[in-house]
Amino acid sequence: MPDQPQKLFILEDDRDFRDDLTEALTASGFLVDCAESIAAADPHALASADVLILDLALPGLDGIGVLARIKELAQPPSLIFMSGSGEELLRAAAIVARSEGLKVLGTLAKPFAPEDVVHVCAAPVAQPDTQALDSPCPQAILRALRVAVRDATLPVLFQPILTSRHLLFAGAEALLGDTLPGYGPVKPSDIILAASTQPDLLHDLTLLVLRQAVAACAQWAPVSGSAQVSINIPLVVLEMPGIVGRIQGTVQAGGVSPHQVVFELTEDAIYASSPIALGAIAQLRIAGFGIALDDVAQRQSGLLQLSTLPVTEIKIDLELLRQARKWEKARNIFFTLADLGHRLGLTVVAEGVESLDDLLLARSARVDYIQGYIVSRKRPLSELLALQTMLGGTCEPWIEPLRGVA
Repeated sequence: MPDQPQKLFILEDDRDFRDDLTEALTASGFLVDCAESIAAADPHALASADVLILDLALPGLDGIGVLARIKELAQPPSLIFMSGSGEELLRAAAIVARSEGLKVLGTLAKPFAPEDVVHVCAAPVAQPDTQALDSPCPQAILRALRVAVRDATLPVLFQPILTSRHLLFAGAEALLGDTLPGYGPVKPSDIILAASTQPDLLHDLTLLVLRQAVAACAQWAPVSGSAQVSINIPLVVLEMPGIVGRIQGTVQAGGVSPHQVVFELTEDAIYASSPIALGAIAQLRIAGFGIALDDVAQRQSGLLQLSTLPVTEIKIDLELLRQARKWEKARNIFFTLADLGHRLGLTVVAEGVESLDDLLLARSARVDYIQGYIVSRKRPLSELLALQTMLGGTCEPWIEPLRGVA
């Protein structure tokens, strides 16, 4: 049996625009109903629609107010928002709708062509992660983590960092794996959250990751020269007496120099750094270690820390790059951050580079390094070393998502 045509419902108060859009979409094979407001809409046609094309500026009840009515339907239609009032309003409407559990197919800034509606209707919609982890059990995580840290069995994976222009291997970021021995699948953030309740355990976890990171760097450094390794360091660890000396001793014992190690300041260090932590950061910088400010653009106030922390590198948050794929203002912010970093004499890294378009955007912004699935997700050290062989010259042909490499 052939597929039934999609049923569209247009809520638009501009009669000429509404009629032209209805005519064009009907000619494209859709079944189309329309109305100038929610009060004038046929309830049965609206309830049976597959997609609601919703203008935000409606008489009586505006587009945001309409969402409450749509949510009450037995099977709410998917939504396409349209507006002539700017992308910020469209983005806000999409966020509100999704927070209410409604499906948003896309947004359209007026003026647009009917073909744009057809394209949005045909585009695949991201499905919820059906493999989401069950609610974590902090106490069980703590028990397993103590043993894994004690026995040094906690897996540490590595995600390569490349130069943006020629895609040369420049090092890697050390990251916790998604499995905890004795517990099973777990988000790295849940491991850190559990460890944060016991500062001594978080200290031991940090040094364990540092030891593995330094050992890994020592293996790839002979091939890649000045390649570095990056690791996250929590605020509470930076505040511990003698931590700078223990870090220096760990790195020296691993056979690499401080300039090959970059410490990424986690969010709590960025926004709640104490004089003690700031002193430790300064000592690490004096000793030659790199200091990266992670998740830049995740919060506006993070930029203020560029004037107080002795950072050498900024990592532009992956969420900003995701928004920059579609929104002009986000792209402008991305370019501005990259330019600001360079004006301050900092290295600029773009996180979350997943496609050729992302790579082109990063190159256009003149970021120094990229990190993301376009090259590789985080991997065990053995796999990274094998990958490094392929990256010895350039990684231009190695585009993981396009090749389907697991």
